[in-house]
Amino acid sequence: MKKLIITLIVAFAFISFLPQKADAQCRQQMVYACATKGQSIYLRDFNTKLKNSKSSESGARWTVVLNKDAHYRFNLCTPEGFEKKVILTLYDSQHPEKTAPYGSTYDPKTGKYYESFDFVCRKSGMYYVSIRFQDGIEDKKTCAVGILSFVGSK
Repeated sequence: MKKLIITLIVAFAFISFLPQKADAQCRQQMVYACATKGQSIYLRDFNTKLKNSKSSESGARWTVVLNKDAHYRFNLCTPEGFEKKVILTLYDSQHPEKTAPYGSTYDPKTGKYYESFDFVCRKSGMYYVSIRFQDGIEDKKTCAVGILSFVGSK
């Protein structure tokens, strides 16, 4: 009887933790694929799980310190089918995320989406990176990865 109980506990634990491991693998594979794009030096990655935006504000925000006269590149990688639904945005406390970002993978004026954008820092300081579903997009949960890379300096 004890062997049956132990077997059931092990089987339940395996089934319970399997989806979390698969999700972690999804993000790690995306980090590697995204970080190896282009000719730049990988600095940092931003992993996030995006949930249905009906329930709450989707995505996440991170703080980064960027240096004056440095040229940075921000890449966004999403699973297939989410390319035009997820946006990476760079902004600071003086220029809010929704109104005047320093860069974004979506240009609302043209309606175009981009895999990456470059940013030449004019002032050292704290900046914010966010990864979110585009406003009005109601979709399933997914994962997304942003990559901060150093391209060069002036």
